[in-house]
Amino acid sequence: MDDFDNFMDTKDKSHLAYQKLREEKAAAISKLQEKINIEEKIKAGAELMLQVSETSQKGDTIERSKVEQRIEEANKKISQLMKKIEFFKNLPDHKEEEQPKKPRRIDHKEIQAQVEECLSNLENDSLEPYQQLDTLNRLIGVCRLVGDIRIFVHIKTLLNSLRYTVVSKTKEVRANTFRLLRYLVYDKNIIMAMLAFNYDMYINRSLVRDLKFEIERTQALKLVRKFIDTPKGVKLIPQSIVYVLISIIEQVDDKLRPLCMETLNELAIRNVKLVASCGGIKIIFTAMVEGPMYLTEMNMLTVIYLLDTEKTRNYIKPEVDLEIIISTFIDVYSKANHSEEQLQLCSNAILALFKSWTGMTYLCFQEKRVVKIIIETLRISRSEARKTLLQLIFDLFQIKVPKWFNDLLKSKKKNIDMNTLIAKKKEEKINEEKKLCLINHYHAILLLVFKESGLFEALLEVSKDEQPAVSYKAIILIDELLMLCNKLLPSRHILQVCALPSLFKSASDFSDEVLRHTAIDTLSYFNNIKTNKAKSITAQQMDEIEKKDKIILYKINENKGRTQRQIENVKIIMGYNIDEMHFKNLINDTQVLTDKDFTKWNWNIIQDLIKGPLMNHKRLEETIKTTKFIKRIISFYRPLSHQFSDILKKKNVKNYVEIGCELITNLVAMSEGIRFLSENKFLQQISECLLQLDPFSGITDQNQQIFSKERMEMTLTSEYFTFIGILSKTSDGIKLLEKFKIFHALYCITELRNGREDLIRTIVTSLDYNINSHSRIILSKIMTSTYKHTRLFATDYLQYLFRSGVNDFWDWGIRYLSIQLYDPAIEVSKKAVLILDEACNNPKNLESLVKLRPNLEHLGENANILLFRFLSSTLGFQYLSDFGFVEREMDDWFEIKNENYVMKIELILERAFNTFTSKNRPPDVSDVMEEESLSSEILPHFYGELTKTPQGCSLLERKGHFKHFVEYIKAYSKKNIISTNKILKLKAVLWAVGHIGSTKNGVSFLIEDGIINTIIKLAENSTILSIKGTCFFVLGLIANTSKGCIILKEYGWETPFLPYNKIVNYCVPLDTSRFLKIPKWEFYGSIINNEFLYDINIQKKLYDDIELKILKNIGSLCNHILSNASSKALSKIKMEKPEYFTSVKLFVGVYIIMSTYHYRITARRFIYDLFEGVTFSREAILEIEEYLKNSLNNSSGKTNDNSQVAQSYQDLDLTKMDQNDRNNKAASLISTYSVENNNVVTKQVLKPQHVQIGFNV
Repeated sequence: MDDFDNFMDTKDKSHLAYQKLREEKAAAISKLQEKINIEEKIKAGAELMLQVSETSQKGDTIERSKVEQRIEEANKKISQLMKKIEFFKNLPDHKEEEQPKKPRRIDHKEIQAQVEECLSNLENDSLEPYQQLDTLNRLIGVCRLVGDIRIFVHIKTLLNSLRYTVVSKTKEVRANTFRLLRYLVYDKNIIMAMLAFNYDMYINRSLVRDLKFEIERTQALKLVRKFIDTPKGVKLIPQSIVYVLISIIEQVDDKLRPLCMETLNELAIRNVKLVASCGGIKIIFTAMVEGPMYLTEMNMLTVIYLLDTEKTRNYIKPEVDLEIIISTFIDVYSKANHSEEQLQLCSNAILALFKSWTGMTYLCFQEKRVVKIIIETLRISRSEARKTLLQLIFDLFQIKVPKWFNDLLKSKKKNIDMNTLIAKKKEEKINEEKKLCLINHYHAILLLVFKESGLFEALLEVSKDEQPAVSYKAIILIDELLMLCNKLLPSRHILQVCALPSLFKSASDFSDEVLRHTAIDTLSYFNNIKTNKAKSITAQQMDEIEKKDKIILYKINENKGRTQRQIENVKIIMGYNIDEMHFKNLINDTQVLTDKDFTKWNWNIIQDLIKGPLMNHKRLEETIKTTKFIKRIISFYRPLSHQFSDILKKKNVKNYVEIGCELITNLVAMSEGIRFLSENKFLQQISECLLQLDPFSGITDQNQQIFSKERMEMTLTSEYFTFIGILSKTSDGIKLLEKFKIFHALYCITELRNGREDLIRTIVTSLDYNINSHSRIILSKIMTSTYKHTRLFATDYLQYLFRSGVNDFWDWGIRYLSIQLYDPAIEVSKKAVLILDEACNNPKNLESLVKLRPNLEHLGENANILLFRFLSSTLGFQYLSDFGFVEREMDDWFEIKNENYVMKIELILERAFNTFTSKNRPPDVSDVMEEESLSSEILPHFYGELTKTPQGCSLLERKGHFKHFVEYIKAYSKKNIISTNKILKLKAVLWAVGHIGSTKNGVSFLIEDGIINTIIKLAENSTILSIKGTCFFVLGLIANTSKGCIILKEYGWETPFLPYNKIVNYCVPLDTSRFLKIPKWEFYGSIINNEFLYDINIQKKLYDDIELKILKNIGSLCNHILSNASSKALSKIKMEKPEYFTSVKLFVGVYIIMSTYHYRITARRFIYDLFEGVTFSREAILEIEEYLKNSLNNSSGKTNDNSQVAQSYQDLDLTKMDQNDRNNKAASLISTYSVENNNVVTKQVLKPQHVQIGFNV
């Protein structure tokens, strides 16, 4: 086989590659031209950077040599690409113009001879197994080399010969035969031919074998999967193979179970009729709660797909299959022993269903029956089940259990009191995570469903659990859900929830003291948490953020409680007004004037003095002039004194930094302090130490450098940059930094090539940028550094500066970010796009960016976010219209991008739900949208941004796109859609209309055409569940305007009440039962038709009494009640009359029964073991074929079909036919198909007619 893989030598391959390259000349030239365009854009960006640097008032803001070098590189690349284009242009257009040197071709005669030799060997019964293996490997090599072996041999001849190797006594030979058959499957006609030669019988026989034959079973299963992957091949899969797959899946310890489960799922999606007729749908539901986890995910995706449309939903039993999912929770209370793993799997299955719109609607139909069962189970279950259910609800609403909760449970306390819980909660910072507004909208309807089903009453019941881990977790969950209610639900629901009548009733019930105190403690907890949240930091304040390989970006001081701040303010006022004697005593008490050892100083008094009396400028001036107090302290902070600079970073050294910051702030605020700093060596030493980093300073030993990397990490040396940052906040401080050439030292640091990225990042985060000074120039130099990570960090920090409200960001910040758009690293330009997108929420920033007129073509799809931002402003719309972007993009969206948007937004929603994605899914979906978009607003839509300006509305009306959307929605709201493409198209149109209605200008279009009512009806009555979900989100977009909210309220949809007339993209129906419903469907069944096409009574004349008895017992083996007695009876018969179990005729009859009924894998193996005496010789194979034909002729009522199959079998010659003739000739060789009467369609049961291996079964 390997010889055939290497048949062509290197010269042949190079010639073929050259030939292919010549044929694709035009495509290659086009790609090269695109690369040239990119290089020209980079060159233009670099030239723009030089231009900006030259016009800057502060001189060069970039390193000119690096930028000029980049321009030279771009010119070289452009020159090289132009030469390549010339090369392609000079290539001849015809193959005949240039002949390759000594080409080697495939010798058809030699291969023909090899194939004929292999066929001759296959016909030789005396061939040894190793020789058979060699023959099969040679045929596989030919298939891999030539692609289609039919040019050398008739497929009928080859398949006929392989029938004898597929029943070989050697498992390796059988396995290799299946492998060769897999290479022979070119199209559906080959599959028909294989089934005509009875290969499905041999596939079933191999799949049923035990674990010792793993290689054979694997190759047989691969052949089945090849059938499925072949176009239209899935319609030909025999029912008998599906039964075998189900048998393997039921065997939990079988190694092939996962692969068979995956195969069954594929079959269910592509041929649900076949799987349903074999009872496979029930197997999929059962496997969801049996595990393992990766199978649960796979099965869940299949179930969601089948539930979505009415066409596939008919094969799911409306109540029975649903019971399988929640059966574990239902049985918990009744069963003494239950598996926690089973509970978790069941919980994961329910969670996965709830986190898809289709699954959630399915669980809520029949008056929210499943939700009510879950809540009742939570109410009455034991603590173990309650833990799982509580975690399910936490995960469902994406609520994180507090980090301190598990530590609290691990503590040595046997009982946890409520005060401890409140104290722990107070320590936790309240950070409201921003979520995609669509997720919040989804949580709104989900919360409403659980609220109406009695979740809060059940949680209050759980809060009385004896185990603190359960009871307090329930209390925390109630608190979090109450917050969600206040945020997401209309006011009438909030009043009902927050009343908590049962809790207040228990708190006022004096008959049960224990219950009353528990209820009072719970109410106290809620009250304390509410008070705590009012005092906590807001969501806009950023904690220390650490991303992947980035160091801490932002530093925000710890927020102090209100009481602590009040105490400090009183101390400051009292200290500010103390008398002179008290002040002198305090200075003496610090020990600063009496002892030079700073460890003996009283730093608490020093801090009180600096934050109190020394804030008085007059007193500070007198202290400087009359005492050495300030001089001694400043000496302590000098780098070369090795006092402050040598202190190791520990928890108890924070005061040193705070005192230094306060002292410098006080000194810079007054003229005497500025004079003192200008005369002191403090700043001079900082400058000298910074200049030590210069490679030409002469200091090569890093241990002698104050700002060495080790000292920056281990000691307080890094805080000198904090002092520099304080000085950069004022104009006087900036003058001091200029005087001592500290800015010059910082410029030198930014040009270091020794990899001191720690210094660069510290400088960026320490300087103040509110004043137009050197700080901004230093930042611009760092943003154009040669190191990608440094540029990315500096760009990222601009986002923090924007969020913190730095001065004049619209001027300099937007300009800096626009330069980053031309960065060679795609990560930097992407980050700049995202920051600009956020900054452009401010109209002033948007106007500033549009005035810069950045060229975004080189960014491709990444630039769409900014371009859409431009559309939302009049100036930007005019700018984009000037070069024809608007109409060109509008046509693209109308044709295809609307549908692409649907796929992107649904993929983002799937990631945001995050059920399986982060753990089990490959990260390939991350390329669709950056992670930042998941935590921000909804993905921008072209039509939504277009209608934000009057000019855009006029263009939309002139183009007529909205009229087309309205007509499309109205047309399909009156009929059912079956086609997947039409469903996608309808979703795309709905999203476009929703985004148009989300703007103040665009909602008028919806009101004029009355489309809102149509969308509501479609949401309430559509039989396609994913369409209902799309309509729900679209209605949320319409609720983004006050007019939209009014119209929605008229049609029975209400929005949350928020203060200050704030509008949100949420709305929920007044009556959830009208919306969360699924029309009743008829079950088309997995129950096999009672009119069995193979009836033993009809075939009585073919068998004697003993044979009929054997057949009857074989049939009873599929019944678990009768199987034990039948297996004993069969064993007894074999012991008494073993000759019957060597009969080929009886074996064929048994196989037909096994192909018609469901048997467990153990029963199938038992049956094959009974007939192990059957010898599959050439005569036996022909005898099997003869019996199959006789059985075909003896079956009743199907003569016409049988003759057609027989005729097709006789005429099978697929080698010399053209494609149309093949299709016509082989049309009757269908393994599994459905026959439906055109006049009367039976709806209760699927009526399958199975034609297997020439048999009616």
